[in-house]
Amino acid sequence: MVKSTKKKRSHIGLIIFTILLVILLGVLGVNYKRFASKQLNPVRDNKVVKKDSPKITKTEKVVGSYRDDQDGAAIVLNENGTGRYVYADKNNPDTNDSLTWRKEGEHYLINLEDRDVTNPLTATLDNNKLIVTGSNGWNTETFQKVNEELNLQQFLNDMHKK
Repeated sequence: MVKSTKKKRSHIGLIIFTILLVILLGVLGVNYKRFASKQLNPVRDNKVVKKDSPKITKTEKVVGSYRDDQDGAAIVLNENGTGRYVYADKNNPDTNDSLTWRKEGEHYLINLEDRDVTNPLTATLDNNKLIVTGSNGWNTETFQKVNEELNLQQFLNDMHKK
């Protein structure tokens, strides 16, 4: 009787071990299939597309031409993170600066290539209005987005005619 009890226990242990092994192999097989599918074709993974899409569209929204007719200034932001800022000055030579920009959180940082503006400017996009703030004497400017590409030299000429 002792031998049959030991045999039953070893059979039960072997059966439990086999069941656990089958379950483990099944779980590993399903996970491997998902992993291999993502590696071979990551575009099909909807989570990746949804995760990356908002960043792209938010950045693309800011690209374009903006004008501030009240202050006589305009700004163009290109897709590659560059652009230009112009200001029609009645007393001094016009400002016509190259710039670089990048998205940082909910804001955009704009660096003018101008020796008088040493700190980065901060811009926020509110619908079709670009609000640019800065320090060291920079006045807050509100630019309205225009649908067409803005000719900055023509803009300066038009501002001097006013």
